[in-house]
Amino acid sequence: MKKILPVLLTAALLGSAITGCAAKTVEETTAAQTTAAQTTAAETKAEAETEAKYESQAPETQAETEADASDSVTEAAMSYFADFPEDKHMINVSDLFAKMDAGEDMLIIDIRQPDAYAEGHLKGAVNIPYGPAIAENLEKIPDDVMLYINCYTGQTSSQTVALLAMAGKYTTNIQSGYNNGISKAEGFEAYIETTENVLPDESYEVDEAIAKAIADYYAEATSNTFSSFNFPADALGELVEAESEDYTILSIRQAKDFEEGHIAGAINIPFGKGMQEQLAQLPKDKPIVVYCYTGQTASQTLAVLRMLGYEAYNLAGGMGSEESGAGWLGKGLPVVTD
Repeated sequence: MKKILPVLLTAALLGSAITGCAAKTVEETTAAQTTAAQTTAAETKAEAETEAKYESQAPETQAETEADASDSVTEAAMSYFADFPEDKHMINVSDLFAKMDAGEDMLIIDIRQPDAYAEGHLKGAVNIPYGPAIAENLEKIPDDVMLYINCYTGQTSSQTVALLAMAGKYTTNIQSGYNNGISKAEGFEAYIETTENVLPDESYEVDEAIAKAIADYYAEATSNTFSSFNFPADALGELVEAESEDYTILSIRQAKDFEEGHIAGAINIPFGKGMQEQLAQLPKDKPIVVYCYTGQTASQTLAVLRMLGYEAYNLAGGMGSEESGAGWLGKGLPVVTD
């Protein structure tokens, strides 16, 4: 019995030691697991906070980028009339011929279609047809020399003059274009050639946002229901007769001419320096049809309005006249004085 007791005691102590070791191992394991879990949770939380931070910042950064782009386009559009020159970005044919005779440094851009250009154009003129081609060549068009632009009648060239000016070019519209201006001038044949000319092999920096806005403009102009944004007089006449309120009609003729007779329902903002402030207050919830005398100054205005985010159109031919058969009066449509 005496021998058995020490053995049992030894066994008990050994068992106790083993149990103690086992308990310590569980505690250490539990502690380690807890520490690991806490570390993982902390890391996960940190990652989640980082992701949330970037997710919250990304839209803000994108929004800021879009806002900056919008700001540069808006600033360029507002500056067009704020810094408007006395010549209103227009030159008559005889004055242009005088500058050509004097050998003044210039570049003439003919935006008619290639077949018309090939038949005859002003000496030295480069052909860049109205539409996406102008946007595609924007960085090749010089900004260190005066540009003179002609189309057929002066309407699409007026749009182009405004857009190129907003892109930082020095540019002027040749009044009445090739058909009604250049080819009607006495002795014009001496200024015409059939030689094909090309743009200088140089590059000129253009604000990226403005370049994109101009590209979007021409893409829309060549795919819109109303080609080149020219709204037919007959179509507007139907809207006026129906007393439709779906459009805003904007006259940019001088106040005295507006008072003598205008399209029913039209509002008047005379064309000229400083008019951008009033343009910016026009409602954007419906399209605007702009009209002037022949469609040229209205074309400048519609280009500025579209760069400001409006859906704007030019009344084809402007107010026109009964004698010419063009525009509103040329279609025999009525005017009011109240």
